[in-house]
Amino acid sequence: MHVLIVTPHPLQSALISGSLKRQNIKNMTLTPQVLVNGWCPETDAILFPHAFGEEIWETLKTFLENLSPRMPLMFLGKSHKGMLKEKTFEKWAKQSIFLDDSMQIDEIPILIRDIIQKSPLYEKGKQIQIGAYTLDRNQRMLQKNDQIIQLTKKEFFLLELFLQNANCVTSRDTIINYVWDKTSYVDPNSIDVHVSRLRKKLELTRDNLIIQTVPCLGYRLSL
Repeated sequence: MHVLIVTPHPLQSALISGSLKRQNIKNMTLTPQVLVNGWCPETDAILFPHAFGEEIWETLKTFLENLSPRMPLMFLGKSHKGMLKEKTFEKWAKQSIFLDDSMQIDEIPILIRDIIQKSPLYEKGKQIQIGAYTLDRNQRMLQKNDQIIQLTKKEFFLLELFLQNANCVTSRDTIINYVWDKTSYVDPNSIDVHVSRLRKKLELTRDNLIIQTVPCLGYRLSL
């Protein structure tokens, strides 16, 4: 999962970038001028945390034209809303999401993750290659060589999170924020149930993918 942060004030975005990284959301901060030069990394969503003037909007038109119409464009605050009502920009209004800028900094990644996970562009994105394993978002399956294991949506996100934190402890709070809808109440036993189901499926690989319980802390996937 990756977010591109576009801002004319990169240093002011450091707090947001750090908060995203703590929630295992990879991100990169670029200025509008860099995007105007025609380079953009592969990403699952774009965040505009700061307002910028009409002249920058005009220079970004080519960049916006090359985006997928399903790419989530997220704006922190509503300062850009007026610009998107202009005729030349209204085509991007449908994929624009305005985040409440009064949120706590650590609430922003949770909301962004929820938006990305629900994005059709993310669901049908490229496969995730981790070592000898391939995670397929569209089919929600784990594959190694010719062996295929089907996963439920929650099992997929659990495994994705554990692989990203391989050999490190993943807390139960991190699991809830990553796997479950932020508006849902999660019974602590639900985590144990889904981890248990995932363990049984991983046993079918007859490999070294072992999910260990770390008392009072969470879980660790050992490779």
